[in-house]
Amino acid sequence: MSLRRIPFLTIAIATALSVGALPAAGAVTRASVPGQEGEPAKRQAAQQVAPATGTTTVRYGPYTIPAATQNDHGTTHNRIKFNIQKPCDNCFITGFKPNLVYADGSNANVNTGPMLHHVVLGTHRRSDVVCKGPQRIFASGNERVKSVLPSGYGFKVGKERWNMIYDLMNHAHQEKTVYISITFTHEAADGSRLKPVTPIWMDAGGCLGSVYDAPEGTSEKTRRWRSTVSGDLVHMRGHLHHAGRSVRTKNLTTGETLCSIQAEEGGSPEFIDPHGHTEISDMPPCSGEPLGTINRGDVLEITSRYEINGHSHDNVMGIMVGWVAEH
Repeated sequence: MSLRRIPFLTIAIATALSVGALPAAGAVTRASVPGQEGEPAKRQAAQQVAPATGTTTVRYGPYTIPAATQNDHGTTHNRIKFNIQKPCDNCFITGFKPNLVYADGSNANVNTGPMLHHVVLGTHRRSDVVCKGPQRIFASGNERVKSVLPSGYGFKVGKERWNMIYDLMNHAHQEKTVYISITFTHEAADGSRLKPVTPIWMDAGGCLGSVYDAPEGTSEKTRRWRSTVSGDLVHMRGHLHHAGRSVRTKNLTTGETLCSIQAEEGGSPEFIDPHGHTEISDMPPCSGEPLGTINRGDVLEITSRYEINGHSHDNVMGIMVGWVAEH
């Protein structure tokens, strides 16, 4: 999820999320409710919202990624999409699974070229509790792990607009056309007894860019944040680049490790490119009721660990996104 020194987590997304009435981007490809099979939806200019309860897969795109050259991967670089399709309105999202796919729905991964370098969904209607800009809701890199909140919790979605920043890469020497595909599980907010959760964005690279340079050998990068919220941390997921080994968040005030994630690299053929290079293939999230309790004023620390052979790596990341049920 390299950002090439672009502070997309605050400045770029703030610009994106401040834009008003623009056409919706994305199309619901499948929505289902208990006892009823959903129908594939055609792309429409107007925003199409799925039933409030069920499972919805939203496709964003198509996006064409330039071919790789002898010296570098092909890349879209960071791009912004305004007023993107949401899975539902007046609902709670209880889980999501990101992916990158071809038009026929098959996985598009580094073994055939494409890489989901990063995707971040956010809204300007709420403030990010860590960095004070627009709230970042969900994010993923090419690890594409599924997140499911513990039973009884959900992220509340109202009438706010969502926007998206993405960066796609291509390891192949032919251009590739792909879609970002995200499957959401959700339920109607009316009558729901779910507890709402607030995202927190722990970032070893900091609020003004996320990326940093990791030296050759073993290194760790840490950053601290004094919490402005009190509540139960119920879920946390992580992101690292190639040669990243682990990322963890600890509550220094209580001495409690809230979540520690070990990265797997090249764990299946899809995550090995045509040249034999591996990418992060799994980063199992932490989930619990709760993982730990955070009080306003507690100091949280994220630590990102890299083990690099051969040469230093520029523009790496160490990110953990958590969801807190505020007291």
